[in-house]
Amino acid sequence: MLDEELDKFNDFYFDKEEEFVIRLQELKERIEKLKANKNGAFASESEFSEEMLEIRKDFVTIHGEMVLLKNYSSLNFAGLVKILKKYDKRTGGLLSVPFTQRALHQPFFTTEPLTSFYSHSEAEVTDSDLPGKDGTRSGSSDHRTSCVQEETADVYRSTLAAMKAIQGLRKASSTYNPLSLAQFFHCQDDENGAGTVTTANSPSGSFTT
Repeated sequence: MLDEELDKFNDFYFDKEEEFVIRLQELKERIEKLKANKNGAFASESEFSEEMLEIRKDFVTIHGEMVLLKNYSSLNFAGLVKILKKYDKRTGGLLSVPFTQRALHQPFFTTEPLTSFYSHSEAEVTDSDLPGKDGTRSGSSDHRTSCVQEETADVYRSTLAAMKAIQGLRKASSTYNPLSLAQFFHCQDDENGAGTVTTANSPSGSFTT
């Protein structure tokens, strides 16, 4: 039954990961098209800026959804661990130990590949965010930026709420416990390094501030 639950988590994660990869690839293609057409295909600098802001808005949305996916994975994992700990306490077994060690290496609990792809794509949109020909931005561009900020505010708030939930799960206990959730999340961070999706390590936060 536990293996079936892991399979469900992984299947859901794989589906979402594939969706994110497709959407990020589409954004990369839009960026490349934008770069190629910047000097001739746009009627004005403001038209170019508006398209650039639309791409940035889509990146904010995807980033928020990725954080929510990580939150979903963490909460599901936390729920299974709690159930197993109760089972071990009642039966005197040690089912929690092998299961949790195996779960740490499951795809649904590892976000580094997807995060790496996201970061690479995000770097491209940052490089493409160029000022106007005279080195300034138009008033219409500033107004459009304000609209984008409002449109992405809900996504960003949901992202922050998800990160608070994850941080709550990671909060260290006053006593060391190798089966604590904080210990498992610490191990994951050590293995993933800087690849973890967060609001702090991504420039996406600046898209909405």
